[in-house]
Amino acid sequence: MEKESFEDQFKKLTLSEIDDIISKYSDYPMNKTIRLHVFYDQNKDKPIKISVTNQDRKNMNEFAEFRHNAYAAYSIFDIEKQAFDLLMNQKPEFPPKAPDISNKLILDYISDARVFIDSTTNWVKKNIPDYFDKWDNIRKDLYSTSASYRICYHLRNYVQHKMYVPTEAVSVFSSNTVDYMLDIDNLLEDSQFVNKVKLPNDYFKDKSHMYLKGHVVEYHNQLHYLYLLAMRKYFIAKDKKVKEWHDYFAKRKFPSKLYELVTTKMELFGTGKAQFDLLDTHDTVAEFMDQLIKWGFIDFKDLV
Repeated sequence: MEKESFEDQFKKLTLSEIDDIISKYSDYPMNKTIRLHVFYDQNKDKPIKISVTNQDRKNMNEFAEFRHNAYAAYSIFDIEKQAFDLLMNQKPEFPPKAPDISNKLILDYISDARVFIDSTTNWVKKNIPDYFDKWDNIRKDLYSTSASYRICYHLRNYVQHKMYVPTEAVSVFSSNTVDYMLDIDNLLEDSQFVNKVKLPNDYFKDKSHMYLKGHVVEYHNQLHYLYLLAMRKYFIAKDKKVKEWHDYFAKRKFPSKLYELVTTKMELFGTGKAQFDLLDTHDTVAEFMDQLIKWGFIDFKDLV
């Protein structure tokens, strides 16, 4: 189930209705959701007569959890991607802005990337446990074989402990871009960074290795790969269940939008309102499946 943001998303209850609800749910905690079993279609103008069974609720709740897990993984990657886009799309300015601006973009990205790795690792372990070892071995292999992965991964710890972003902005006006030259001397003086990153002794003799953005692009692409592996495996593991939800709700023939009034005792005492809660039905399942197809995770069209 999901709340929709409409100006008219709530219904003002009468004093009599409020008294009846409070009396009926007297043992409920103040903030516990009270489902009033009053339903509306997409017009939300008057109640409709419809039966929502326990099996309906079970399928609605299972689908809602499935969708919530998918969006949770998507939102974490989206945060990393937004930070990546801001860093990569930075334009040179004259006179140059204060270094703090560049430092913030770099720090935001390497921090958000670490959050993505940690969160997605936990997400895979929880939601597709049978796949976790294989996925985690791929992650470890990327770490061990990619210098860019290790540099960006441990740069976050370096910045956190040293309180210093070891780069200098370099503007390339001919291509309207900004890159960042790594402060190699300071990085190589940090034994913890050197021991963890494990670079060949002559690694930075290649000048292309001295610039941060090349490492960031490779790092981001590897994180994107890990994200796609996890999401596709999750949806493939659930594809039969999604088909079951799709077929089940198709037979139930609910309105295209089905709302239920919900409230809490806190809300009743404060505003006297009940909210329109959008329930999951065939249309919301189909819409989510269409979204997954657009994202390119899996093609459910073969299933329905």
